[in-house]
Amino acid sequence: MVFVAGLIPTLVRAETPKVVECDLFVAGGGLGGVAAALEALQMKKKVCMSEITDWVGGQATQQGVSALDERPLQRSSPDLFPKGYSNFRKAVREKYGGETNPGRCWVSELCFSPRIGAQVLSETLEPYRRSGQLVLLHNTVVKDINISGNQIQEVTTITHSARKGAESANSRPLSYFLLDWYDPNPSEAFLKTTTRFIAPESRRGRTLPWMVIDATETGELLPLAGIPYRLGTDPQTRYEPSASPNGVDPYCTQGFTYPFVMEQVENAPETPDKPSFYDSPFHGGYYSYEKPSFDFAKIFTYRRIKGKVEGLTAQSLSPGDQTLQNWTWGNDWRLSTSSTNLVLTQEQLETSGQLLKSEWKGGLRPQALRDAEDHALGYFYWLVAGRTDSRLQKLDPVYQKPLYPNYAFLRGAESPMGTEHGLSRYPYIREARRIIGRPSMSYPNGFAIYEMDISRARQDELLNKDKPYLFFDSVGVGQYPIDFHPCLKENFEGSTSEAREAPAASFPYQVPLRALIPQKIDNLLVSSKNIATTHITNGAYRVHPVEWSIGAAAGTTSAFALDEDAIPANFVTQTPQADHLLYALKALLKRQGNPYAFENATIFETKWADHK
Repeated sequence: MVFVAGLIPTLVRAETPKVVECDLFVAGGGLGGVAAALEALQMKKKVCMSEITDWVGGQATQQGVSALDERPLQRSSPDLFPKGYSNFRKAVREKYGGETNPGRCWVSELCFSPRIGAQVLSETLEPYRRSGQLVLLHNTVVKDINISGNQIQEVTTITHSARKGAESANSRPLSYFLLDWYDPNPSEAFLKTTTRFIAPESRRGRTLPWMVIDATETGELLPLAGIPYRLGTDPQTRYEPSASPNGVDPYCTQGFTYPFVMEQVENAPETPDKPSFYDSPFHGGYYSYEKPSFDFAKIFTYRRIKGKVEGLTAQSLSPGDQTLQNWTWGNDWRLSTSSTNLVLTQEQLETSGQLLKSEWKGGLRPQALRDAEDHALGYFYWLVAGRTDSRLQKLDPVYQKPLYPNYAFLRGAESPMGTEHGLSRYPYIREARRIIGRPSMSYPNGFAIYEMDISRARQDELLNKDKPYLFFDSVGVGQYPIDFHPCLKENFEGSTSEAREAPAASFPYQVPLRALIPQKIDNLLVSSKNIATTHITNGAYRVHPVEWSIGAAAGTTSAFALDEDAIPANFVTQTPQADHLLYALKALLKRQGNPYAFENATIFETKWADHK
């Protein structure tokens, strides 16, 4: 049965929603969502979670980036990782018989199959789901929220299931089905179930009847709840000296990617047909090894998830080796303008009517998804059959890329990605809508984590400082460079200077609780790439261990707030009562195995900040 998104007739009206009570509702089953749920579950809370795909794990699983972005400081001292994240790493290695790095990749010390990551996280959650403490709805989107006063009172979701004989959700890429999944009416492809999530009856009437966490990949709940947020680039200020001199551009977010897995085979499969779109400038005219120092073998081994021999050369490749492809000048989709951006702005949402009651459709542009899906498929063709190179041919006009025919594009239910089309279930999202934290005397325009709070390079250059800013309300830690995949406009020039395309050095940094607390809504926290960072600092906070740390902090804070019947915003007002609650929360985080500070991190001690 052929399905075309947006052209489905209404077959049957939606059924009456069922109602489910829970202490905590988590929208999104990515790493931040899973981490938040686990912490609250361990604190005996009933948790409900929605996940748009049939795999939990976000960037490590359903988004296909199963090569963990980490740095040496936290690796060398496992206590600096959240306990749940360390357990995840350990469990993945156990699935491979204790192998430290199953893929023998060189971008990370742990590269593995996305399927294995999803299996580990599913098994971790399963005891809670089986006991009924966790209600986990896969293939589910948030359709609506109801707000009364300063609190979310109800969250409505839609769960889809494939009709018998129809195409499954993983038969085609996301762009084909996205709009259908937000329609509560059954379609030719899917049956639908609507669910209303509410606070437990026993807690109604309290200061804090329940908590909601937005762990979605793009910050979906923010426009639905009318929460102030930023999107795209920020103005250049003394706090953001590397921001684009072109100023605010809400259409310019970091590039997003559809990863895929390819395998070296003994005998060359049939040469793939050249895609019809391949010769366009933003597809075939874009792909490149990027630098003369890179070649096919280095790109293949970069995120190799299955390999026999360590190394970066052709001699280290063997039949059966598999690699995950996620390459800036490959399958990154970076064209982002007012007519091509993926994450729709507030103005675009208002104009399209998506913010009207029950009209929410995910807040994404399906055509941008389709373009990125095509782009990823074109990149595989380029790797095996392409001869051009958009960047290297600028240096050497006679350069011709070699052919590499003995490689297969893996697809199917048993493949590492687990999809019939071979692409990831959901694109790897690097940047979302980002909340603007609550105003204070120090942050009159709303709290945010600024470049000068964490940037080693810019502090050394401008202030001659030797440590990052220390936040009094830190609830987590991280270490990763400020890493950019800048958007492109009508040509191949990035939104920022060429230097910003390379990772910028950062200090080890902290996760302040204020970055998780939005304006206007008292019982909502954020726990993904939607925290109060800027366009620049998002580049450091968006990676695997930091997202887990953010999620663990959000889950612990939510459960603690419920126990104390106190809204999280009241923990950071720096009054005696607030300080008491904040110190108690930090003690709880420590007991749960979630670090919120580096050892000896004080304003007088700088040795801990030397790690690069």
